Amino acid sequence: MSSLPAAQSPELNAPMRELAEISGFRFKHPVHFQSIDRDGVTRYLEARIREVVKPQEIRAEELTLKKFGFVPADFDLKKNTLDLLTEQAAAFYDFHRKRLFMTDWTSASLRDVALVHELAHALADQNFPLEKYTRKVEHDSEQSLAREAVVEGQATWLMTEVLARRAGRTLANQDTAHEMLKAASDSSGGQYPVYDRAPLFLRETLLFPYSQGMAFQQAVFQRDGKSAFAELFRVPPVSTHQILHPAAYFAGELPTSPKIKGQVKGSRRLVEGTLGELEHAILMRQYGSRETSDQIAPQWRGSSYQLLEHRATKRLMLLYASEWKDPASARDFFEAYQKVLNGKWKRCEVQTRSASAIAGEGDDGYFRLWIDGSRVRSEEGFADKR
Repeated sequence: MSSLPAAQSPELNAPMRELAEISGFRFKHPVHFQSIDRDGVTRYLEARIREVVKPQEIRAEELTLKKFGFVPADFDLKKNTLDLLTEQAAAFYDFHRKRLFMTDWTSASLRDVALVHELAHALADQNFPLEKYTRKVEHDSEQSLAREAVVEGQATWLMTEVLARRAGRTLANQDTAHEMLKAASDSSGGQYPVYDRAPLFLRETLLFPYSQGMAFQQAVFQRDGKSAFAELFRVPPVSTHQILHPAAYFAGELPTSPKIKGQVKGSRRLVEGTLGELEHAILMRQYGSRETSDQIAPQWRGSSYQLLEHRATKRLMLLYASEWKDPASARDFFEAYQKVLNGKWKRCEVQTRSASAIAGEGDDGYFRLWIDGSRVRSEEGFADKR
């Protein structure tokens, strides 16, 4: 059997009431739960992907990751995502079915901790429907990740606060919060081999909503107290920049959307979107260093990209623009992005170079990279010189 029938458990009511007391959310009704085995988790995840993501959307996302250089050319996004999520599962809450699943292979100690995390989701869902909250911005990856950081960050914070209280402590104490936030940001330490083998992009974007989301929740809690929990659903953050820098959220700083210039006859727009501060930080770490990433990424102010596909030849072309705090930080990124180009291609032949632009040919065609004030623009993968 892959799972047992759903049921209600009075044993879950006590932790739900404790979570309600901490967060200020109302505990409205008991939670349905059921046990599920590893095959059942895989089938469940496959079914959910079929329900909420169209095959062309998965293809577009995979091609975008490959074009930017986040993953290798032979990477299977769907398979690797399924493997990662299955490995990480201990318990999970289904926003759509309003049901909590508990895996039957996880150790009792880990399952108990994960259960509190998922009960926090169930409680939030009873006050602010999580499916509606997350799906409202599902076509904007930057806003989606920011809202995911609210959902997972709050649950991680509440789980950690429950554990702290059991030890006679609280995250309201800054020293305790600092200690536990540091522990939450630690790596998997060999416990999750699929995670440890995954590309940096998948590892960082999987961990971000939990670790950085918890740190963000702590910052808002320190300012607003218990009201912070509901407030983040009423006024959600809009970017990973706001999650990483709570002061930007408090100030209401919005990301810019630099316009994309250029079009190719005979092509269609496969996908368009934004790379946030987090993705830029990952890109510079992957092809440069953490020091470079930590220095430049916080200067991010906005970005836009389009991935074009030629209808006849199926050639993929990337149009990309990023905006930075000032021309100086744009130049820093201009230099850093040249390392990205050299790193993601086996061949990067610069044919023309000036103080503000380079152009040449890479593995997948011609490219041009240039500075435009506080913006850095790139065109990549074209059949002809730009």
